[in-house]
Amino acid sequence: MATRRIAIEQLIPGMFIIEMDVPWYRTPFLSHKRLIKDQQTIQLMKQHGIRMVTIDTSKGSDLPSESSTNTQPAASRHSTNPDVLAPPEHKTPHASAAKSDDHSATMIYAQAQEAVERIFGDLEQGIPPSPEATKAIVSDVLRQILSDRAAMATQVAIHKIKQFDRSLTAHALDTCILSLIVAIESGLDQSTQEQVGMGALLHDAGYVRLPRNLVRKREECSGQDKTLLEQHCKLGVALLSEHPDMHEDVLRIVREHHERADGSGFPAGLGTDQISHLAQIIGIVDVYDSMVSRRGTRPAMIPHDAVRQLFLAAEQGQFAKSLVEIMIRSIGVYPVGSLIQLNTGEQAVVVGVNPQQRLKPLVKIMTDPHGGSYATPIEVDLAVPSPTHTVRTVLRVLDPVKERVNIGIHLDQTLPRAA
Repeated sequence: MATRRIAIEQLIPGMFIIEMDVPWYRTPFLSHKRLIKDQQTIQLMKQHGIRMVTIDTSKGSDLPSESSTNTQPAASRHSTNPDVLAPPEHKTPHASAAKSDDHSATMIYAQAQEAVERIFGDLEQGIPPSPEATKAIVSDVLRQILSDRAAMATQVAIHKIKQFDRSLTAHALDTCILSLIVAIESGLDQSTQEQVGMGALLHDAGYVRLPRNLVRKREECSGQDKTLLEQHCKLGVALLSEHPDMHEDVLRIVREHHERADGSGFPAGLGTDQISHLAQIIGIVDVYDSMVSRRGTRPAMIPHDAVRQLFLAAEQGQFAKSLVEIMIRSIGVYPVGSLIQLNTGEQAVVVGVNPQQRLKPLVKIMTDPHGGSYATPIEVDLAVPSPTHTVRTVLRVLDPVKERVNIGIHLDQTLPRAA
């Protein structure tokens, strides 16, 4: 890595910055590591008080040398075109970096994960995140979901498989992604979608004020320990309220996401008409994500079984049936990452959902009817008539552990595909 610290006035499009002199949470940027693509970004940095930055010249342009500046035509010296300003040897790396920087689900998930970890690190120090910084994370995630919902759902599924025990930050990000998918399916406007995402990211903020070992084994707690853990809603509101600009809708999500429609929730035992609509959405997603994640000694539930549990909880009055219906329509009866057997005897992994035809997901078929592996997996949308007139339907859901199938491998291979 070749780094150089420069003044903001020296920054030009084509440079790759790795550090700013202002804390990340006081800027609207998801990550301080980024390729500068235009003058508008530089102007925004100046407006947020950034005066010095560190650039990596191995990933982007360096300062123009005096000789090259003097020999260029005047029009070129003052151009804002990064291809003109960047030294010739950097043009190709810039092109590939620009393509993968903001539009890849993998990159967006990784950047968001890093940013959420910073937020929770600051929360542990008693520093509440600024609404602007939280919104920046949500906005980037939301754009990616709108661009390719299946790719982001795939990222959630992959990371659940890869991580043995899900952390607070991982749960926060996955709850945010799934809540945004539900918010979009609900028809909420963009501003409200952003409030949903921010509330989902911060819904468990209060846990940072409780003993870490207690939080880690929260699924197994009872008695006084459980009562103490239930204080995380109030603790979260108190911590986040220290920032004067924190939106009331976000605070209500943090306060009410464990309330239940039948009054059985906590901390206040509110009824359905008293609970924020947005908090009810996060409450449902929170329960689902908890069920399909490994926690301590408790194994993850198969997504299809978790969907069924949500449906039963709605039937028993814990959740509004209409919201659970939207949730199921959003993630499917067979969510991304589910292993299924088709009526043909073939095995497949779900890689996408059809919101209007929940029983007919997009699948990647790996094995033939006799159990042999296809040389090249077949990708099929079960909602679309087959050109070979083969009618494929889902016969049953399988347990990947019992079938000894590594779902993560098959999902990773779907990422370059637009689903």
